[in-house]
Amino acid sequence: MLTDKVYTELELLSRHIKVLEIVKEKQPIGIVRIAQELGVGEHEVRHSLGILEEMGFIKPTPNGAIIKGNIKDNVLKTAEILDDVSQTAKVLKKELLRLVI
Repeated sequence: MLTDKVYTELELLSRHIKVLEIVKEKQPIGIVRIAQELGVGEHEVRHSLGILEEMGFIKPTPNGAIIKGNIKDNVLKTAEILDDVSQTAKVLKKELLRLVI
């Protein structure tokens, strides 16, 4: 289906957010413990942590991942992007429906 990749990416984003939430609540925390808490593989957690680090949300320490300073600006920026994505999806839906209406 045309939208399968969109759902896959949204599921991935959901996991990243869950990992970030766990890090915020239980920092410092390691990969194994996060994987146990989420019930996912360590490789999935490692990937999410890498993305979160790259985006400036967390940083690694010898004791595990921790939040990198104040993440408020990054969270708000990400929320704005999600609003933009939502609006784009609405426009695409209208364009698609015009094909049959």
